[in-house]
Amino acid sequence: MPKEAESPKKLHSNRAALTHKVGYALRHPERVGPYVRRAGRDAWLRLRHPDHIGYYRAVMAHDTRRDPEAAVGSRSHDRWLALGRMQFDYLLEHGLRPEHRMLDIGCGNLRGGWRFIDHLDTGHYYGIDISPDILIAAKRTLTRRGLQAKLPHLTLTGDLRLDFLPDDHFDVVHAHSVFSHSPLSVIDECLAHVGRVLTDTGFFDFTFDRTEGTEHQVLREDFYYRTDTLLTLAAQHRLHARFMEDWEKRPHGQSKIRVSRSPLPS
Repeated sequence: MPKEAESPKKLHSNRAALTHKVGYALRHPERVGPYVRRAGRDAWLRLRHPDHIGYYRAVMAHDTRRDPEAAVGSRSHDRWLALGRMQFDYLLEHGLRPEHRMLDIGCGNLRGGWRFIDHLDTGHYYGIDISPDILIAAKRTLTRRGLQAKLPHLTLTGDLRLDFLPDDHFDVVHAHSVFSHSPLSVIDECLAHVGRVLTDTGFFDFTFDRTEGTEHQVLREDFYYRTDTLLTLAAQHRLHARFMEDWEKRPHGQSKIRVSRSPLPS
């Protein structure tokens, strides 16, 4: 199990609690106005889109219009580049090779994706996202990086059943900062189907916002889970799962779990 002492994450904070919100507001009064505006916007979007996928697609449409890089959680272009490099370097260290086929769930505007596309053989990258707006931004990233000849797949999806993808096809499936914005039902749907598209030696890496306290959500945008909850959910779908301790050494606020159809070497 992960050790809190080894991570800078605030693992016992309940960001949904009133006491946390009041304390945060007192420490950061300049952020109260933006939070109230975002809460109002999100409440309106939830009324219009009661299902989570529809709601979060609307959130992404609004955020992408303002700034595609901020929409995927990057405070600046330098941070966008650094987070993409972090994702790429980690998978490279874990054996990602050009001949591998990769599925990038929630590919966004190719923050990490353009590096994967450049590294992989032509046609071996498959990115999916629920947001048409962010996929348009992804195509702009592809053009700016001059990667058209790599013929990546960029596909809109409305769920995570993955039923349009072939069996036993992907060596690596990747979801960075997707489950941190997903209720448990969406995560369960993905884990129920991802094993079918993985090769027998393939793996699925996903990040999540970890808590060692009460599981909670903020504005239906950010979801915090205990590690055991997600490990147990994977096991219910006959997947092998383990917490990736080496990811904790990276300067990133989320944790990572790896799942596979067959046991993988540590």
